Amino acid sequence: MAKRKYDPAYLKCRFSYIEDSKGQKPQCVICSEVLANESMKPSKLRRRLDTKHPSCKDKPVEFFQRQLQKLRTSQKCLTASCSKHEEALRASYHVAHRIAKAKKPHTIAEELILPAAMDMVREVMGQSAADKLKTIPLSNDTIARRIHDMSGNIKEQTTARVQASPYYALQMDESTDVASHAILLVYVRHILDGDLQEQFLCSRDLPTTTKAEDIFNSVDLYLSSVGLSWEYCVGITTDGAAAMTGKHSGVVKQILERAPNATWNHCFLHREALAAKDMVSELDEALKDVINVVNHIKRSARISRCFSKLCKDLGSEHMQVLYHSEVRWLSRGKVLSRFYELKTEIATFLSENNSPYAELFHNEIWLARVAYLADVFEHLNALNVSMQGRGHNIFEQSDKIAAFQKKIKLWINHLSKDRLDMFPSACHEVQQLDNSAKNDLKKTLSAHLTKLQARFDNYFPEKYSNNDAWIRDPFRIDMESIALPSNEEHQLVELSCDQTTKRRFSEVTLPHFWCNDVMNEYPSLATLAVKTLLPFSTTYLCESGFSTMLQLKSKQRNRLDTEHDLRVALSTVLPDFETLIKNKPHAQLSH
Repeated sequence: MAKRKYDPAYLKCRFSYIEDSKGQKPQCVICSEVLANESMKPSKLRRRLDTKHPSCKDKPVEFFQRQLQKLRTSQKCLTASCSKHEEALRASYHVAHRIAKAKKPHTIAEELILPAAMDMVREVMGQSAADKLKTIPLSNDTIARRIHDMSGNIKEQTTARVQASPYYALQMDESTDVASHAILLVYVRHILDGDLQEQFLCSRDLPTTTKAEDIFNSVDLYLSSVGLSWEYCVGITTDGAAAMTGKHSGVVKQILERAPNATWNHCFLHREALAAKDMVSELDEALKDVINVVNHIKRSARISRCFSKLCKDLGSEHMQVLYHSEVRWLSRGKVLSRFYELKTEIATFLSENNSPYAELFHNEIWLARVAYLADVFEHLNALNVSMQGRGHNIFEQSDKIAAFQKKIKLWINHLSKDRLDMFPSACHEVQQLDNSAKNDLKKTLSAHLTKLQARFDNYFPEKYSNNDAWIRDPFRIDMESIALPSNEEHQLVELSCDQTTKRRFSEVTLPHFWCNDVMNEYPSLATLAVKTLLPFSTTYLCESGFSTMLQLKSKQRNRLDTEHDLRVALSTVLPDFETLIKNKPHAQLSH
């Protein structure tokens, strides 16, 4: 059907026009009413003028021209007003995003950010510019709604990315917040743009118990709600808690029953902490003495202040000793290092206060044991820190553990030759000992290192054999030492002789190589490699997420529902601000 076109002569009938995707439509310049395109005929327009606005039918065309000018002016004002509202709405979302990322209270926007911004703009650009900021909606409830909207948008983006990935892996952990609510955090690793991506997936409130059934049902319900299937899960990483790893009904067992392609990995960080936990009795007693001395100094505010004053007077680098926390990975090493650095100040303080613990510092072999503990736990802390962070795969972590196990063997060998240079603090203290005490200390250290080696061997058995070596370097392999299905074996032979791909291998990361460079040409082989590389090696992201949760849900904000704030704060996915703004055509002008 042909579309009618507007004729300037129609203005005599007091009609202008608007244009949209369906063509031109007549618009009355008197009442702004818009008619259908079929009404764009002089006879119909005159009839409309006679029936709707009979008082205007004898007006000259100049009158209608003035009315058209007023109409155009009002439309421009409306467009400008809508534009300003959109700008204010966009600014509101950006401020809310920064608040969530900084883990600050929602009230900070109206109480601090807006007044501070107005002060700065007023001083630099004038009062009129500062007044424009008042149109930005930043009330407590508004910021909460903005964060809720961004959380939903991020959730949609994350779900779409995981759904588009052929496989995914999960890490999860459970903890209790300041309001005694049990919270489960779950992170996901998937393939995106030819590489592995790690992303916050969800936080789930466990309203009653934290049994394996509760945890599994919570995760299973969430995955079902966002359309993710266990069939494509290839890895699950947790700590060693009974609810997670119970062999009869643990979370891991229930997941593995539903995820045929999945494997379980016990967090490397937790295993390292467990391997270092058990010590020989002499060193264990020395550690307990250190903890008792620390607790003695920090048992009251007055004593802590007096100790700080002494450290300041003596020019010490540190002013306080550190509390020991059994659940923190690095606590022992930090407590022991600080204690040994302040040993002179601590001995002086205890002597001045006639404390029975002062006698410990006259025991040279005890000091040597403490020095050794400070040294060995410094090595253990360095190992732990190296395994923290994002993007680690199983092979990298296994290399670090293997290197540390070889260090222990080297230390035992050095100790048999009376070498202690790998433990500098202990080496210094040993010089003060007589031969008998040296021999006793040597036996203690040797026993501890031997026990440490055995525990590392127990917690980190050889898991990744030569059969997985082709994943790490497919160009330096002995085909006779691996066992692969026939099709994948043939693809591996072809890949090992592909010189073009070999040059790329040294230029990109291992996950990128298999996900991007190899996937198209050798899909079956690349899929096997990706299934091994996808699983998390640690639950570090969950642990850091709980630290964020502590910042969000403090004693002052113990009733806060942290789900949406956590997702915005922890996710690396940026909200689609333009989509959010289109869904909210008008900004809220009130505060």
